[in-house]
Amino acid sequence: MPDSRRLGRIITALCLLIGVTADAGTLNAHRIAGGEYVAVSELAQFYGLGRNLSGSTERAEYRTPFGQLSFQTNSREIQMNGCEHWLNFPVFAARGQLWISSVDVLKDIDPVLREGRSKTSTLIRNIVIDPGHGGADRGTRGSSSVEKEMTLDVAKRLERALEASGINAILTRTSDRTLSLEDRVDFAGGRHADLFVSVHFNSGGSADGIETYCLPPSGAGSTANPEDGRSDGSSPGNRYDERNVWLAHCVQRSLVRSTSANDRGVRRARFYVLRYASSPAILIEAGFLTNRSEERRILNSEYRETLAKAIADGIITYKKSVE
Repeated sequence: MPDSRRLGRIITALCLLIGVTADAGTLNAHRIAGGEYVAVSELAQFYGLGRNLSGSTERAEYRTPFGQLSFQTNSREIQMNGCEHWLNFPVFAARGQLWISSVDVLKDIDPVLREGRSKTSTLIRNIVIDPGHGGADRGTRGSSSVEKEMTLDVAKRLERALEASGINAILTRTSDRTLSLEDRVDFAGGRHADLFVSVHFNSGGSADGIETYCLPPSGAGSTANPEDGRSDGSSPGNRYDERNVWLAHCVQRSLVRSTSANDRGVRRARFYVLRYASSPAILIEAGFLTNRSEERRILNSEYRETLAKAIADGIITYKKSVE
């Protein structure tokens, strides 16, 4: 992790990029409990988020036209600009205030509050859409549905929605055929994909809602670890860390707003198709087929059209911001 001086230089540069006023000063990291952390109060001041509205020492809540953030001590779940995010490390209380990992500041919070803006623009020409499973791999099953069929249907609708907006979209499969994970990654690389979007549906008893995954950064682990990410943190991230989380945010926020589904958040995992993607990449779990009520919604063609259009809208938001 960067030391306090290095983090200060990095975020001072970001200050010029995102237009934070000079009064905000430099955001410094502090060595606490064996890691580098930033005080939540200093973070809020740096980004111009105003005062803590929670009235609690265990929570922090900020709401301005520029950004909305809420934190809870001992939790990795935060609310940020319209949807839930899972941090790589829990927020914790010490020295009379809340602290957040410098990794999360740089790799989660800054890309979202900066809304994907950078000094260099990136053209989005080819988007590879990956309908999960297929052929011998059926994926999860609901009482009346099979994942491989639902993913292909939504992917085709997403392809049409993107093409209608003048964006070239390419499917890894257009029929019910078996594709290995390696095949999917190689396909995207061979088509010079500028974005990779994998579409899935979830399983988990009566659980419900939508979640969008991107790759954890180096030094952090998957959301599945209930404590923090250190156990699998030795695996590398990739050079698209900031773009990954911004793309995931745009799509998750659009899906939640359009469907009113339970917001399960932007999450982190080292799925093969994310780890080896040659472009910014996300994996969407667009609902639980094992939940009877949610399955009924997914079986409705109008709802699947809503899902596809919401994903397309999120991609278009991302595209406009980076170009």
